[in-house]
Amino acid sequence: MFRQINKENAFDEILNQIIENIRAGRLKKGDALPAERAMAEAMGVSRPVIREVLRSLSLLGIIKTVHGGANYISEDLENCMIGPLSILLQLNNSSVQQNQQLRSALEIQCAKLAARNCSPIDAAELKLILAKLEVEQDEQIRGDLDRDLHIKIGKMANNPMLFNVMSAASQLTENIITGIRAYIMQKQMSVTEIDEQHKRLVDAIIAHDEESAVRYMQEHMINIEKYIEERAEMMQKNQ
Repeated sequence: MFRQINKENAFDEILNQIIENIRAGRLKKGDALPAERAMAEAMGVSRPVIREVLRSLSLLGIIKTVHGGANYISEDLENCMIGPLSILLQLNNSSVQQNQQLRSALEIQCAKLAARNCSPIDAAELKLILAKLEVEQDEQIRGDLDRDLHIKIGKMANNPMLFNVMSAASQLTENIITGIRAYIMQKQMSVTEIDEQHKRLVDAIIAHDEESAVRYMQEHMINIEKYIEERAEMMQKNQ
């Protein structure tokens, strides 16, 4: 699985070999990596260098380290980049509005692909989330269900890169503007505009109507942007 490396570029070569083994399927989700000693001997490097690479992969969420020092390939590789991407977006020092514009563009593309890919099981899951939204009164829980709906649509796009960047942008917005989803739900009483937008969007996705899915997600994102700007202004005034 591992081979001798050029010690001048030890870190990069160790990293590349681990990634290569994951991509080739020799290391699968949940698999245990060989012990540090065995990896060091196989590649002809010291254990501290191996440990440094493993620590970096752990920070990225690619591997999980358990008590006792054993290292496992993450069971959730598809979503492991959401955290690091969120940090990178923060370092970019973009405004909340710019971040939301990125999220909107990605959500719209995800809606289009979700309409293209929607299966009967997907349709049932979307309807279930909508049904829960219709009867739930607690704004915080409704906010969580709103998040579940967008996550489901994002995953239906079947494009991990789109989903990871979209999720990172969404996470960053919520980290900056705390309680934004609950705030949006609180602003909307009884049968709401946002509830209707959700219903039209889901109906279009289930009907495989890509054009309508794009249009309804655009309308939805414009509405969300309005509430994000409103909430941001309120938070600034209260500081």
